[in-house]
Amino acid sequence: MSASQSFVAIFLVSLMAPREVVAAAAAAQLQREGVDYNHDVDLSTTRPLVVAHRGSSGTVPEHTVDAYQQAVDQGADVVECDLTVSRDLVLLCSHEAWINGTTDVAQRYPESRANTYFVPDQLQNITDYFTVDFTMDELRQVRRRQRQSFRDPSYDGQLPMASLEDLVRVVKAAGRPVGIYVETKDPRFVNSLPIVREANTTFEDLLLGALRGFGYDASRSPCFLQSFSEDSLRYMADRSPLPAVMLLPPIPISDDTLARYATFAYGVGPDKRQIVRVNSSNWIVERTDFVVRAHKAGLRVHPYTLRNENQYLAWDYGQDPYNEYEDFFKIGVDGIFTDFPATYFKFLNNTYLALSYSSSSGSERRPAMGLFLVLSLSVASLLTPAFSANLLPFILMELS
Repeated sequence: MSASQSFVAIFLVSLMAPREVVAAAAAAQLQREGVDYNHDVDLSTTRPLVVAHRGSSGTVPEHTVDAYQQAVDQGADVVECDLTVSRDLVLLCSHEAWINGTTDVAQRYPESRANTYFVPDQLQNITDYFTVDFTMDELRQVRRRQRQSFRDPSYDGQLPMASLEDLVRVVKAAGRPVGIYVETKDPRFVNSLPIVREANTTFEDLLLGALRGFGYDASRSPCFLQSFSEDSLRYMADRSPLPAVMLLPPIPISDDTLARYATFAYGVGPDKRQIVRVNSSNWIVERTDFVVRAHKAGLRVHPYTLRNENQYLAWDYGQDPYNEYEDFFKIGVDGIFTDFPATYFKFLNNTYLALSYSSSSGSERRPAMGLFLVLSLSVASLLTPAFSANLLPFILMELS
């Protein structure tokens, strides 16, 4: 069979093959390559997880249905969501409970609706418009805007805030397994609120109850619990079989601390600088042994947050985010939080195709397979993530 005939055959098979066959083929090929990942969660990927940080937040205002939908369309395996509550105790997706910096709330409600709270998790008083002083119906009237001024502002003032239910609705309509990654944000603050205490509940219990209602109630359910608060995460881990991930500030973490986390957590989410350290001039000075030590303790590692813009990249990467993804891939992380899931998804596609091509045996096959690879990549780049994910395993099988 010629290279062009091979391409057409594989292309047609990918259209007709059941998803189970595709997944099995992918798993077998990746295992042969030695770069498969068993996440012990009901997701179809055996590659490092693409975790869309607040949705596709690099291109669309964070924590909106559009950001979540774009993340799914761009190939995310998991969509991440920070949580707080509204006055009527609806679980709301927002990086902070104070929202003036990322919404037009001040244009929609009078200054008298602002308030001052002491936020113990932040160790400071904050004066702002707080979600906890508005019902969810009121917050639906508020529109998001980009957090960073150097990102596309064209969606500013157009997209409403999203609830946890909105996020779940998006991922469950994806047509493929897509998980969620939910964080109890500032849990000491939320649990100190009269609206929570008078309801005789906790932030954590509200979340776990909602997740059970959505069907996330087993150890393999595609839902990760996360928190920077060890108390909050332990509380949830004691009451739920869902995988728990301990988020870590950018400080040294000892082996004893990792061992303690491993008694209740599935994994850890370190700052990326705990893995690749840079100096004050933004040059890499060390690739640490953090991932090796965490894996030795039995913990998965999902670092945060990789971004495309130059100001977030060490100079060593030549202002190319692909080089940073490659660095963390070689170090062996189990997934990555990224504001740009499309970039990471494409990086993984290219990486796994190149790995398979480089390991294919028989020099007489390489010219034909080279043409096949170019054609396959060209077509795959035009496909939706769901479709190209189906095509990829067959490309890999043909190249093996």
